[in-house]
Amino acid sequence: MNELLHMLQNHLAKEAVGLIGGVIFFGSWMWQAWQSRQAGTPVVTQSFFAMRATASALLTVEGIRTKSLSITLVMVATLLLMLYNIYLIRKRARRAQTDQAG
Repeated sequence: MNELLHMLQNHLAKEAVGLIGGVIFFGSWMWQAWQSRQAGTPVVTQSFFAMRATASALLTVEGIRTKSLSITLVMVATLLLMLYNIYLIRKRARRAQTDQAG
Protein backbone atom coordinates (compact mmCIF):
# COMPACT_ATOMS: atom_id res chain seq x y z
CA MET A 1 0.00 0.00 0.00
CA ASN A 2 2.83 2.40 0.87
CA GLU A 3 4.45 1.67 -2.47
CA LEU A 4 1.22 2.51 -4.28
CA LEU A 5 0.84 5.79 -2.37
CA HIS A 6 4.49 6.66 -3.06
CA MET A 7 4.02 5.93 -6.77
CA LEU A 8 0.86 8.06 -6.87
CA GLN A 9 2.62 10.91 -5.04
CA ASN A 10 5.53 10.82 -7.51
CA HIS A 11 3.16 10.76 -10.47
CA LEU A 12 1.13 13.70 -9.12
CA ALA A 13 4.33 15.67 -8.45
CA LYS A 14 5.37 15.20 -12.08
CA GLU A 15 1.91 16.23 -13.27
CA ALA A 16 1.50 19.19 -10.88
CA VAL A 17 2.04 21.95 -13.46
CA GLY A 18 -0.42 20.36 -15.89
CA LEU A 19 -2.96 19.70 -13.16
CA ILE A 20 -2.77 23.28 -11.89
CA GLY A 21 -3.06 24.55 -15.46
CA GLY A 22 -6.08 22.34 -16.06
CA VAL A 23 -7.77 23.49 -12.86
CA ILE A 24 -7.20 27.15 -13.78
CA PHE A 25 -8.40 26.49 -17.34
CA PHE A 26 -11.62 24.91 -16.06
CA GLY A 27 -11.91 27.54 -13.33
CA SER A 28 -11.83 30.28 -15.94
CA TRP A 29 -15.02 28.85 -17.45
CA MET A 30 -16.63 28.70 -14.03
CA TRP A 31 -15.59 32.32 -13.40
CA GLN A 32 -16.97 33.40 -16.78
CA ALA A 33 -20.28 31.62 -16.10
CA TRP A 34 -20.57 33.26 -12.67
CA GLN A 35 -19.83 36.72 -14.08
CA SER A 36 -22.38 36.14 -16.86
CA ARG A 37 -25.00 35.06 -14.35
CA GLN A 38 -24.37 38.16 -12.25
CA ALA A 39 -24.66 40.39 -15.32
CA GLY A 40 -27.64 38.53 -16.76
CA THR A 41 -25.87 38.36 -20.13
CA PRO A 42 -22.80 36.59 -21.51
CA VAL A 43 -19.70 38.39 -20.24
CA VAL A 44 -16.04 37.88 -21.05
CA THR A 45 -13.74 40.00 -18.89
CA GLN A 46 -10.04 40.69 -18.65
CA SER A 47 -9.83 38.43 -15.60
CA PHE A 48 -11.24 35.55 -17.67
CA PHE A 49 -8.57 36.08 -20.31
CA ALA A 50 -5.87 36.45 -17.64
CA MET A 51 -6.88 33.12 -16.09
CA ARG A 52 -6.88 31.48 -19.53
CA ALA A 53 -3.46 32.97 -20.33
CA THR A 54 -2.04 31.64 -17.04
CA ALA A 55 -3.54 28.20 -17.66
CA SER A 56 -2.27 28.17 -21.24
CA ALA A 57 1.24 29.04 -20.09
CA LEU A 58 1.21 26.22 -17.53
CA LEU A 59 -0.23 23.76 -20.04
CA THR A 60 2.43 24.83 -22.56
CA VAL A 61 5.06 23.86 -19.99
CA GLU A 62 3.24 20.55 -19.50
CA GLY A 63 3.18 19.97 -23.26
CA ILE A 64 6.93 20.58 -23.40
CA ARG A 65 7.52 18.32 -20.38
CA THR A 66 5.56 15.48 -21.94
CA LYS A 67 7.11 16.15 -25.36
CA SER A 68 3.66 16.61 -26.88
CA LEU A 69 3.99 18.84 -29.91
CA SER A 70 0.22 19.07 -30.39
CA ILE A 71 -0.50 20.20 -26.81
CA THR A 72 2.42 22.63 -26.90
CA LEU A 73 1.32 24.23 -30.18
CA VAL A 74 -2.35 24.50 -29.17
CA MET A 75 -1.49 26.01 -25.80
CA VAL A 76 1.00 28.50 -27.27
CA ALA A 77 -1.63 29.58 -29.82
CA THR A 78 -4.24 29.87 -27.06
CA LEU A 79 -1.84 31.89 -24.90
CA LEU A 80 -1.21 34.31 -27.76
CA LEU A 81 -4.94 34.74 -28.37
CA MET A 82 -5.61 35.37 -24.68
CA LEU A 83 -2.84 37.98 -24.52
CA TYR A 84 -4.22 39.64 -27.65
CA ASN A 85 -7.67 39.85 -26.05
CA ILE A 86 -6.18 41.39 -22.90
CA TYR A 87 -4.41 43.92 -25.12
CA LEU A 88 -7.71 44.80 -26.85
CA ILE A 89 -9.55 45.22 -23.53
CA ARG A 90 -6.82 47.50 -22.19
CA LYS A 91 -6.71 49.47 -25.43
CA ARG A 92 -10.49 50.02 -25.28
CA ALA A 93 -10.26 51.10 -21.62
CA ARG A 94 -7.47 53.60 -22.43
CA ARG A 95 -9.50 54.97 -25.34
CA ALA A 96 -12.59 55.36 -23.11
CA GLN A 97 -10.51 57.10 -20.46
CA THR A 98 -9.06 59.47 -23.06
CA ASP A 99 -12.54 60.22 -24.44
CA GLN A 100 -13.82 61.05 -20.94
CA ALA A 101 -10.85 63.33 -20.22
CA GLY A 102 -11.14 65.15 -23.54
